Amino acid sequence: MYAIIEDEHLARVPPTLLGENYDKAIEEVTRETLQGTLIDYVPDKNSRADMLKCYVVSILNIKKIDYGIIVHGDGGVYQKIHYKALAFIPKNNEIIEGIVVSVVPKIGAFVRFGPFEGLLHVGQIMDDRIDMDESQNRLVGKDTNRDIRIGDQVRVRIVMLNLASSSVRDRRIGFTMKQPGLGKLQWLEVPAVGSSEPAAKKVSRKKQKPEDGETKVKESVH
Repeated sequence: MYAIIEDEHLARVPPTLLGENYDKAIEEVTRETLQGTLIDYVPDKNSRADMLKCYVVSILNIKKIDYGIIVHGDGGVYQKIHYKALAFIPKNNEIIEGIVVSVVPKIGAFVRFGPFEGLLHVGQIMDDRIDMDESQNRLVGKDTNRDIRIGDQVRVRIVMLNLASSSVRDRRIGFTMKQPGLGKLQWLEVPAVGSSEPAAKKVSRKKQKPEDGETKVKESVH
């Protein structure tokens, strides 16, 4: 999900920032332009087929490439740069862990992961009829009595990913929990990501005595 990316960008430095510290001005406009935005990133510059949608979390390093260019009638300086950034890259069919931020009757739960939110549709939560318990603001299974509420940590798979639009409202991300190993972490009895709690208890097994006629073999570890 999170990755360090490297790419090139053409930064426009406005006349108001053209002072003694040109490098600082380049860093300022680059961060304002790229940080917190969704960009097209191509890991392999020889293949546009590998283009990914990346959310730029933070610009880590900036280096100028050649000299800046002044465009007649513009007033600003266009500076080509090479930058390194921390990015968030969601991928279709990827399994992620997130937090439920809202529940909506007959629709499902909205799950936040990284800088994004997606919909866990009511039909993709579990194999059970799900009703809305408005008194406790939760979605609950009729037979299993399992519930989903705000603040729950869940493990889901991305089954729909459309980040083509730069508008947050037009982005479409959909999840499912109806597969083995997915669900509310409390159901799975596993710790959340980053927890120091062990994922599972070790199962002790009794050592079997060798049958008559068998020879014990000692293995030495070097």
